[in-house]
Amino acid sequence: MLHSRTNTMSDPLLCVVLGGSGFLGQRLCRSLVAGGFRVRSVSRSGHPKGQLEPWCSDVEWIAAPIGTESSAMALQNANFVFHLASTTLPSTSNTNIVYDLESNVVATVRILEAAASMRIQRMIFVSSGGTVYGIARQKPIPESHPTDPICSYGIHKLTIEKYLQLFRTMNGLDSIILRVSNMYGEFQDCSRPLGAVAHFTNRAVNGIPIEIWGDGTITRDFIHVDDVVNALSKAVSYKGPERLFNIGSGRGVSLNQLVELLQQRLSKPAAVNYQSRRSYDVLENVLDISRARHELSWTPEVTLEFGLERMIRTAQDKLTARA
Repeated sequence: MLHSRTNTMSDPLLCVVLGGSGFLGQRLCRSLVAGGFRVRSVSRSGHPKGQLEPWCSDVEWIAAPIGTESSAMALQNANFVFHLASTTLPSTSNTNIVYDLESNVVATVRILEAAASMRIQRMIFVSSGGTVYGIARQKPIPESHPTDPICSYGIHKLTIEKYLQLFRTMNGLDSIILRVSNMYGEFQDCSRPLGAVAHFTNRAVNGIPIEIWGDGTITRDFIHVDDVVNALSKAVSYKGPERLFNIGSGRGVSLNQLVELLQQRLSKPAAVNYQSRRSYDVLENVLDISRARHELSWTPEVTLEFGLERMIRTAQDKLTARA
């Protein structure tokens, strides 16, 4: 049986992070700990992989797939819930659409039912600014742009957004939705088919040809993970009327331009292999972030140039350590 929150006024606020052991989740957990929150992470793997940093001892790590009874019970006494978890990627979601829906949408509805019964103060959901809009009809893309995803990943993110709205209407469950563009940052997992910046940097540093699907003119909005964490933090205390925000850099960079920026900072050429363009890749995606600037008082601070320098140093340090 699920019970409601029992926090007292003297308790530190409790944040539950669904997907807390992932790339974004770890950065968010660390930031929340530094901000004085109690933090509980819920994910399939439990603890993050690799050597744990000192701040990890201040996080309660729970191993439970999202949507299970264990993951629902983990919401007990929480004030805020951050939903970062996803079982699929844009590049894999179309291969098994039933699994994509069951493991993401159905699982999230179970979480929403638990959150509503426990009177959670606010749920903050990381949606996809890169896939929910589909082919851009307006540039940059505002939150009011039509939503016509061309991959199942975008559809499941958009469906969860709609269920958040439904639960807000039915149960009063408050929520904030952040449509995040193409995120990157140091220590991003290069083994997964996601993240052009991480893959390109890792390959360029290690002398491996970069693979580009299409002719390289595909344009993306790259946002550093630290800026995303900052936006998530601001969503906790936001008091305004809006519930949906684009979170990106507001700047379009083509894949060819990304390669050029890498070459400039490495002072050497990078080999590139061009492959046929994939059906689920939109040609251009750049977000209008004016609402987040105005309402959240948020603005991206890490330029792509500076972010690349940090990525390159991290990749070079790994290469040196293996030598």
